[in-house]
Amino acid sequence: MIYLDNSATSFPAPEVIRSAADAMIKFPGNPSSRHTLGLEAEKELESCRKRAAKVLGVESKEVYFTSGGTESDNIAILGGANIKKGRRVVTTAVEHPAVMESMKRLEELGFEVIYLPPEKDGGVTIDAIREAITPDTCLVSIMAVNNETGAVMPVDKIKPILEKTAPRALLHTDAVQALGHIPMSLKKWDVDMASFSGHKIHGPRGIGALYVKSGVTIHTPSLGGGQERGLRSGTENLPCIAGMTTALELLKPEDFELMAGLRSRLRDGLLSIPGAVQNGGEGSPHILNISFPGIRSEVMLNALSLRRIYVSSGSACARGAGSHVLKAMGAPLADNAVRFSLSRYTDKTEIDKTVEAVKETVTELRR
Repeated sequence: MIYLDNSATSFPAPEVIRSAADAMIKFPGNPSSRHTLGLEAEKELESCRKRAAKVLGVESKEVYFTSGGTESDNIAILGGANIKKGRRVVTTAVEHPAVMESMKRLEELGFEVIYLPPEKDGGVTIDAIREAITPDTCLVSIMAVNNETGAVMPVDKIKPILEKTAPRALLHTDAVQALGHIPMSLKKWDVDMASFSGHKIHGPRGIGALYVKSGVTIHTPSLGGGQERGLRSGTENLPCIAGMTTALELLKPEDFELMAGLRSRLRDGLLSIPGAVQNGGEGSPHILNISFPGIRSEVMLNALSLRRIYVSSGSACARGAGSHVLKAMGAPLADNAVRFSLSRYTDKTEIDKTVEAVKETVTELRR
């Protein structure tokens, strides 16, 4: 089996599985309970928060655990948009569905949402962002890395524009695909909020995190028992929190170079196929989007699956719908696109076998 769909989900690392299992056995209590078992669970929860914050380079009180990247995006956007500060919200036309659907909800609530179109490389320029920001802007939400093309957005250059034009506006970034794949610094980027997901970095599914800068107040749409300091109600999923924390601690900068080398090898091999076209530019080292003329995406996916090679046609959350990302880019072969997404566990042999299998599959399907 060759698995190249890591942008949809990555397999949990062995250390992560052990960490989650240990937490399930050692800390069976509810972190909100005031008896001994609850207090022990709460202590472990806060230990995980401190460890996660250390990896992210922030304060522990700025880290909130959620059920995943989608919930983190929902809370940040729906809780961060404040009509008293302004009615304009700026985002891009290539965001993840979790952001796009949140923006639709804001429009229903009376906000004006500006969807910035991407360039041919899949990215949005800082000049386009600057032009879209007005004094009436209350929120800017720009993803750090696109989940379909790997395009890297200029998140680190946005805050100075806001401080000059809309100082009360908040800056949010969906950093789900950035974490563990490109160098990032929440403090240097000076974002107010950032969303993360555990299962994109070899952690468990069903767990995520939201960074909220100290001093930033957002309205929470989550109602209930007031866990996570009132921002995200619901009993904390301690085993998965422990697993995600371990996954964070396993991240290494040298993995970027490893994946970049493998991506280049894969790109060179696939682009040697007649007619193959890359969608997007260089971008993040773990994502490569290629179109094969004359072969629809789902046909290629099924053919490769029979060879036990697993890739995708875009965001798993789109559930087979056409890619709004490639359409926004004006990609002429959007219906023929295949996304290959790597991880630190991908090796050179797998890349070479994939190239050979794709070449054979294209030849067979074009007959």
